[in-house]
Amino acid sequence: LHPIPPSIPSALPSALPVSQTMAGAQRLLFLLLPAFVVTGSESCADVASCAAAEDEWGLDALMDQEEDEAAELEVTLLQTQLKQQRGAVTEPLSELNQQAGAQNSSESEDLAKASDDEQFLSLDHNGKVCMLCNKPLAQRAGSRQYTEFRKDCGRRSTETGPSAEDMALPAVQLWQGGDSNGFCELNFAKSCADAVANKDYLYWPKSLDLEHPSMRSNVRWDSRYCTLNGFLDRSVVELQHNFTAMQERARELCQMKYAKRGIENLTFLDMLELSKHEDEAAPSLVEAEKMAAWNCAMGDLGCDMAMCAYSFCDKKEGKTGLYSECDGWDPVAGMPF
Repeated sequence: LHPIPPSIPSALPSALPVSQTMAGAQRLLFLLLPAFVVTGSESCADVASCAAAEDEWGLDALMDQEEDEAAELEVTLLQTQLKQQRGAVTEPLSELNQQAGAQNSSESEDLAKASDDEQFLSLDHNGKVCMLCNKPLAQRAGSRQYTEFRKDCGRRSTETGPSAEDMALPAVQLWQGGDSNGFCELNFAKSCADAVANKDYLYWPKSLDLEHPSMRSNVRWDSRYCTLNGFLDRSVVELQHNFTAMQERARELCQMKYAKRGIENLTFLDMLELSKHEDEAAPSLVEAEKMAAWNCAMGDLGCDMAMCAYSFCDKKEGKTGLYSECDGWDPVAGMPF
């Protein structure tokens, strides 16, 4: 459950006409290519067989090139969107405080507000794009002091976002175990990596405000995703404050329930394809489970489960509530159970 700007996944379908236009020109080029590519082959018994071989070769090459260009175009669009939406980028609040030399509480409060407004994109301490990397909102932290903010992440991010190769790479290959995961390596939903470092999965949902205008369009998709995966069940909600138990439950689900969804093959691009926020019927059960499986591939499903348990409630009759729409919800304690 990683809310992303609707313009990013929605940009992918819009790329198809561009790709088809480019492919049309390339198809014409292939038709104009001289026949010397295959006519010199002794395997051609006659002119007809040579022509057939040429047509087959040209079609295969065209299809391969179209697929490559479509993938490259998707990556370019994503990186462009990341760069355009970045605007006045910010680093983590602690870094801003040091750089600005805030001397009083009012200055710190202004910086905190600016940080809260940066919902999606920032730059990390190495100048690399970090998406969904905020700390918990001040009003949600309560008395909890979060001391861990990882600075060793982003090894697979750049100043314009993840590379084309990494976005097309199976997520399980992005990290090598240990204390890392795909979220840390890509600087995508890096707050999930910080949640694990702080041993509190609620760190992740508390870092996002789903009522913010820029994220509101994700709510319907996210709530349906949570419902279909059973993450609003009492058995999950009651684990939201128990990091160890939630982590163990997440691992069991990845190994038992979601393994059938091809965890070892799911990529970042697959995740974008699944994030069809404009489709009112999405996600389907299969799509919801694939998204959960992608989180497994990235290294931790616990953040998603905690997001659902903290943010949404089942109001019966097929309806869900968000935050204060749920009886007893508290910004610090989360959802009652």
